[in-house]
Amino acid sequence: MRTWKKSQCNMCGLACGLEMEIENNEIVNVRPDPDNPRTKRYCCRKGRAAKYYQTNTDRLNYPQKRVGNKFIRITWDQAFQEIAEKASAIIREYGPRSFALCGCALASAHSDAAVAKPLMAALGSQYYYGPIGIEFAGNWWSHGKILGDQNYFTEPDEEKNEVLLFWGSNSYVSHQISEARRTIRKFSEDPNRMVIDVDPRMSETARMSDMHIAPQPGSDALLLRAMISIILKRGWQHQDFLDLWAADYDKIIPWFDGFDIIGALQVCGTPYVQIEEFCRILSTRKWGLHQDLGIFCGRHSTLNSYLLVILQAVTGMLCVSGGNIVQDAFKHRGPTTHEEDPAVWRTVKTNRFPVLGTYPAGCLSQEILSDHPQRLRILMTSRTNPIRSFPDSKAMKKASEKLDLLVVIDVCETETTRLADYILPGKTGYESYEFSMFQATYPHVTCQLKHPVLEQTAERKEDAEIWLGIAKAMGVIPPMPEYLYQAAEKSVAENDRITFMLTLSKYIEEHQELAPVMSLIIAEVMGKAMGSAARAMIWAALLTSHLGTTGIIERAGFSMGDKHKQLQGHPKLSPMILMDNVFQAVDDHPEGVVIGISYRETCLPDHIFHEDKKLHLYCDEINNYIQRITPEAEAIVIKGEAEFPMVLSAGRHSDGGHNATMRNPATYQYRQPYTVAINPEDATELNLENSQNVRVVTKTGSVVAPVEYTWQTSRGYALIPHHFGFQFDGKEYGSGINEVTAAKDMDELTGNPTLRFVPCRIEAVERS
Repeated sequence: MRTWKKSQCNMCGLACGLEMEIENNEIVNVRPDPDNPRTKRYCCRKGRAAKYYQTNTDRLNYPQKRVGNKFIRITWDQAFQEIAEKASAIIREYGPRSFALCGCALASAHSDAAVAKPLMAALGSQYYYGPIGIEFAGNWWSHGKILGDQNYFTEPDEEKNEVLLFWGSNSYVSHQISEARRTIRKFSEDPNRMVIDVDPRMSETARMSDMHIAPQPGSDALLLRAMISIILKRGWQHQDFLDLWAADYDKIIPWFDGFDIIGALQVCGTPYVQIEEFCRILSTRKWGLHQDLGIFCGRHSTLNSYLLVILQAVTGMLCVSGGNIVQDAFKHRGPTTHEEDPAVWRTVKTNRFPVLGTYPAGCLSQEILSDHPQRLRILMTSRTNPIRSFPDSKAMKKASEKLDLLVVIDVCETETTRLADYILPGKTGYESYEFSMFQATYPHVTCQLKHPVLEQTAERKEDAEIWLGIAKAMGVIPPMPEYLYQAAEKSVAENDRITFMLTLSKYIEEHQELAPVMSLIIAEVMGKAMGSAARAMIWAALLTSHLGTTGIIERAGFSMGDKHKQLQGHPKLSPMILMDNVFQAVDDHPEGVVIGISYRETCLPDHIFHEDKKLHLYCDEINNYIQRITPEAEAIVIKGEAEFPMVLSAGRHSDGGHNATMRNPATYQYRQPYTVAINPEDATELNLENSQNVRVVTKTGSVVAPVEYTWQTSRGYALIPHHFGFQFDGKEYGSGINEVTAAKDMDELTGNPTLRFVPCRIEAVERS
């Protein structure tokens, strides 16, 4: 018998609402969920292909241990015990800097991080390597400098924007904004609204645009400096906004005063008339910006993001309704980590600092391969494949082989699992409870708890439970008294979880040494009562959410209700009682719930965290950096060199339906997404035929792939998808693009890898 169940997509951070048709414990059909409050009747083809992610020949079913060159099946108890003994011995000998955590927080699955990160901290380590260290570090660092907290970054207020600006983003294909195609079409077809796209290539999004700005690859920082200079020279800045909110506007004027605008735009390859009109539009209309990998992984990654925030500020569109707003989330993504704080570790080999607690991905292989006595020796990963997805795959493979202990949690075989010492099989978000913190459609704050739509298969465990097993085996959580388990079970049975929290709080008061691992204790004790550590973690996350004291929750219709009337005046307990009611609604409605409504009118003051409640537009790091962004200096790099005359973008968003999480090639069986996309005029000059195999050579190595002629790509610019170079069901699919990227090529400020500007040459492969 077939039944429809509600869930959420596992493939990207938008986590669109899905309905899944289940038969014989398998997904047989998928459609958008009309009841999801964020995405309604919308999802892309990646979500519709969920059955290929869930059921495939490479799924992992039981714990395995490497013995020589083979893996043998072991029990969970043996796996936890041996991992704990080996990790504890290494940490005792070499200290906590020998241990690093990698991955966790898959785009739409964050429960593992809620357990793994407290475990990492309890072991004394600060080393966390994750997706933030590949993409977002420069953007979140920039907002942290200007707003005062790295957790808050701006996105378009699509409901009220007059102009929707995409920079380095092909959102019509990659999505990354809510209901992307529906939203872009709406703007494109409205005569009173505009889409503007900044991208070297004529992407699908650019084709939908009213204005397409096509700078030379790698010239974004130069273009931004020229644009802000034009706005200030013309007197188009929003002076009232700057006078009211900026603490140091006068200090950034020298960055732009007297700048060679004409020379800069010539290097960028952008007509002055077009850029001046672009600046006029941004100075006179309400606009919102979505930036993506073209900026995040390009040259001058952090400076690009910083200048885009400055552009928002000088036009008066920073954190204002109708401009760029901050999406409120029910939980912070991590700790704001200030690099000047002596308590914040720097990596021992590369001297790099974390952003939002996350270290640059390019550092990982270098920190393992180092001969430093405090080098990394233990790596535990969850839902990530660093051998293929981190820069310089060859170095990452060599580093993995040098580790004293590599523990990998994943749902299927990967390049990283094949080198592991222990492989631990995780459940997908369709087999377990799961949640994401990235759930918002401004001004609404939403929350969705995925319930399992499939029954237990083989010996897989949810990731949060696996991390909990390691924590208990390592002694991070001592045995808990039986009365706590009984209190948890009673609170769940009676639907009165606050009573358990009071009992647990009293226990922690009596055992202060356990306060740092309280979240792990909740996962253990409440997880048993709820039947899921992940379910317990979202309850704890909501219960302690900072939104509980903002009034945002009440605006969505929630109240403390009739429970615990005597406690409702308590300043600490009142928000918990309120948020416990929110959890109940979320748990009762797997389609998702609007749990808060943000205040449009106070978006800016609510999200400035400097003590003076002002924007800090100036910082020394940017001041020292921006002086080097001149037409003369940039022209040399952008022109290229004789050995590598073209630029490779190591990654391309396309409509093929493939991504790094979805390894199963059945999702694109009627397409050929693994190609080198180049401009036909470049192909003619190189005497290359369409579909002919070519070799793309960089300073790091080479890959071979068929040529794809496309007018979408600008001259001198080649693109290869970053989702290939994997083995599935014993067959090889393409070559990994990170075979030709270098770990050392990273942004000098925050360490984002420079994956979208890789000098290369393209050669024909002789036909056999």
